[in-house]
Amino acid sequence: MAKRLNGHLKKAEISTLKLLLENEKERILSSSTEKKAEYLKSIDDKNKDDVDSANDNILLSTDMRFSNREMLFLKKINSALSRIETEEFGMCEDCGAPISYVRLKARPTSEMCIVCKEESEMQENQSFYNRRSKSLGQTVTF
Repeated sequence: MAKRLNGHLKKAEISTLKLLLENEKERILSSSTEKKAEYLKSIDDKNKDDVDSANDNILLSTDMRFSNREMLFLKKINSALSRIETEEFGMCEDCGAPISYVRLKARPTSEMCIVCKEESEMQENQSFYNRRSKSLGQTVTF
């Protein structure tokens, strides 16, 4: 029988999930470097007219939004990797129950089991006032 960590995940499953997380981290970091290089190259072009500059600003704004989302995702990846090292990975932060391998393989940054996550999303969708953005951490008021 394969050795199990965290009571429910096999060592091979942890290794697979860790590899997925590390590959995604590398993709984000290399993508970020490429985007910075493209941005610096576009700034240096002196032959642009106003329309080209405006279009570049729109594209830059969109790229920055995506980059911000990726940086938030990178934080989640780093958190998951540190939980693997401390053997807290794969346990629901809400109820303490094990998170299934199938869920973790689909979403390796999961911090909650599917039951707790669905409950959390239902509560979030039912509350219109003082809604808190999960991704930005800001309170949304209507």
